Amino acid sequence: MTAWRRVPSVALGVLAALSAARALAAQDSQFGVRGLGTPGRWESVRARATGGAFGAFDVLSPLTEVGLLDLRRLTASAAEATSYRTAELLGQSVSLRTSRFPVMSISGPLGGRLVLSGGFTTYLDRSFHTTIRDSVVLPLRGTTERYTDEIAADGAVSDMRLAAALRLTRRVAVGAAVHLLEGSTRSTATRRFDDSTTYQNTFERQEVRYDGFGVSASAAADIAPELRLAGWMRSDTRLRTSVNEIETSRNDLPTGVGGAVRWMPSPNARFAGAVAWRSWSDAGPNAHDAFGWSLGAELGSQDFPLRVGARGGQMAFGPGSRAPTEVGFAVGTARSFSDGRARIDVAVERLNRTGGGLQERVWTILVGLTVQP
Repeated sequence: MTAWRRVPSVALGVLAALSAARALAAQDSQFGVRGLGTPGRWESVRARATGGAFGAFDVLSPLTEVGLLDLRRLTASAAEATSYRTAELLGQSVSLRTSRFPVMSISGPLGGRLVLSGGFTTYLDRSFHTTIRDSVVLPLRGTTERYTDEIAADGAVSDMRLAAALRLTRRVAVGAAVHLLEGSTRSTATRRFDDSTTYQNTFERQEVRYDGFGVSASAAADIAPELRLAGWMRSDTRLRTSVNEIETSRNDLPTGVGGAVRWMPSPNARFAGAVAWRSWSDAGPNAHDAFGWSLGAELGSQDFPLRVGARGGQMAFGPGSRAPTEVGFAVGTARSFSDGRARIDVAVERLNRTGGGLQERVWTILVGLTVQP
């Protein structure tokens, strides 16, 4: 049996191991409620542990395609992330939590210069539950009645990617990918009047579906044996929303560009930095262009490294005319087993987000599993 023929069994093994994690009630960032959602991070657990700095060079991160060229054999990987967040607005505080599987991929070399990869990552998180207190003047009675609205959604938009990377020369590599955006949310809306004996409560439930398309490309060059530069760009068309097969809205999606540098002065010391920009303001109201940066280091052997990193920048959605900001740090490590054919990556990430009077503090625990048959 060839390595590629073992793909189904490897994928099932990865999913089975990760699905043992306990499912938590999904509640994503409050900054995404008034927009299309919370943009996902196209990064593996290793990259998240370095603040995203190694995302452009990491074989398991779907940020770029050229990172795949460091892959030597068939590899399957997946990750689980659990976030605990505290949101504060106008003196009110609430604790929220989310559990998701943000990344999964199956990749492998095809010949000496070509690597192929398929998988998915989260494009937009769309899970939230909000409560609104308001009142309405009833025209026939001329009275004001107070009510409570509860609006909830549970779901996400996934980015399914088919990517290829090709080494042109010993120092130069290129890659490209196509992206199919698909997803759905179960949305509910409930209105409860304070005077429930006179006025009947209302309830509505819908299955909302999303679809879109995108393309991306990347390139990398080894300036010196210890120094590599990488750049990427991506263009997504639009996100179409439909209910009962009827289109209800259409939003433009962003174009993004980014660059990164990696320096490896020794086999046990690796450093990286990256910047990225995405034109999220094209998506409509409450949307902002987002610039981000990250710095990270990986120290020690690949079998048991210490990873640290920091990141910061702007968020795509949030109240007000200015983009909310976020800053964070992360730390992590990894452990290899079975003669290097299996590895577990772990990371802890801390984020502070601020904008429009809203503050959000997030702790995220990430666990990744990688198998090479």
